[in-house]
Amino acid sequence: MVVALLTDFGTKDHYIGVVKGKILCGLDPSQYPVFVDITHEIPPQDVLKGALALFFAYKYFPKGTIFLCVVDPGVGTERKAIILQTEEHTFVGPDNGLFSFIIKNEPIKACFEIDKEKVLEPPYSSTFHARDLFAPAVARLIKGEDLRSFTKELSKDELVVFPLPEVVETEDGLLVPVIDVDRFGNLITALHQSTCKRKFKVLVNDKEVPFVPSYGYAEKGKLIALFGSEGFLEIAVREGSAYERLGIPKVKIVWISK
Repeated sequence: MVVALLTDFGTKDHYIGVVKGKILCGLDPSQYPVFVDITHEIPPQDVLKGALALFFAYKYFPKGTIFLCVVDPGVGTERKAIILQTEEHTFVGPDNGLFSFIIKNEPIKACFEIDKEKVLEPPYSSTFHARDLFAPAVARLIKGEDLRSFTKELSKDELVVFPLPEVVETEDGLLVPVIDVDRFGNLITALHQSTCKRKFKVLVNDKEVPFVPSYGYAEKGKLIALFGSEGFLEIAVREGSAYERLGIPKVKIVWISK
């Protein structure tokens, strides 16, 4: 069993180690999972960044993986604690939009709200649900416990989903929002390469930017456009930061053939 973790906890403090330990405490050693850390460097409380990171990562994990995802500025409030099941994976975390891209792009097989009264054990904290609520729920999933024993079923329509940035069609092309900035300063847009069935040019702040197959095809310091590893259009600077140079610019695709 694989448990993949994504949080905004960082690695300087004890938090993520404690969460893993709490999961193991609920299991027989023969049931111990393989832990994979997707990232713990989501900016604090940045739920959208966490949702994007999860979306870019989840498809590379084996069938049966449990994703424990916690970017939870509403911890301790009335926000729901949920479990989502798709055909291949299970997702555990807060119902605050963190699973927006999963809900938008995957058929959801079932949704459940974790019953806090059946999972929380005193003494527990209202500020550390990753340890006291989500980790025990993950342990129960690994053990194969009946979900009905500690959850209640939800409708998909009850879940919190972000209004996600979308590409806007114009007379001569597409207006393309920037949705993420990676640690290299590459600007990742909402445009997937599957959308581009015609020849096009890329405009950044109304100036054409050369489109290249990979970063190495440009001179050092050159502003370029390319499709990144997940298939989304990126604006980048060879061995530099497009974000530092441009901030969040206006990006447009202009069709040059039918």
